[in-house]
Amino acid sequence: MKKLKRFSQKELRWDFYPLFLNLMKKGFETESCLLMLSIWNSARFRYAVRGFNLDKFENTLKKLRPSFKKFEKLDFKTINFRDYKSDIKKIFKTLAAIKGIEKTGTPKLMHLKVPKVFVMWDTFIREHYGFNEGGTDDYFDFLEKTQNIFKNAEVLKDRTLAKLIDEHHYITITQPALEEQKKKRRKKLGK
Repeated sequence: MKKLKRFSQKELRWDFYPLFLNLMKKGFETESCLLMLSIWNSARFRYAVRGFNLDKFENTLKKLRPSFKKFEKLDFKTINFRDYKSDIKKIFKTLAAIKGIEKTGTPKLMHLKVPKVFVMWDTFIREHYGFNEGGTDDYFDFLEKTQNIFKNAEVLKDRTLAKLIDEHHYITITQPALEEQKKKRRKKLGK
């Protein structure tokens, strides 16, 4: 519980998460995805936004709906990922091919579409688990690995297990790595 409080206090972007989900729930799929990408994947998305084809993106989401639908009644803790391997890989490969979404934004959008199943990641988390490439196979293996690691985790009422894992990773992996980067930059600048 202590780590969750730290997350809310340290990461102010947490406040946007309920907004993303609420927009999605109310049928504003495109808006929800674009808002999430612009806030939580801004390092990549901001460089792609000028050439981002909104119609193509919306058509891609529409084509992926049948695959996403298969996960709607499933849960991270109990899903047998092997049973859905082809759908997971299809979704990941399709979204990751879009400039500005790519390998970090894809799991974020997958989580947004099915928050009870898909866990988000970033470069630091991927590397921590040894998934340096970050491709389709890596994401599938990451899901299985984290499911095994967190199989006995308790779920809180206001967050899915997939989101709790994301927050745990942020506090224990991403935040320390970002702090280390800052220290190195300061040292390099002589501060």
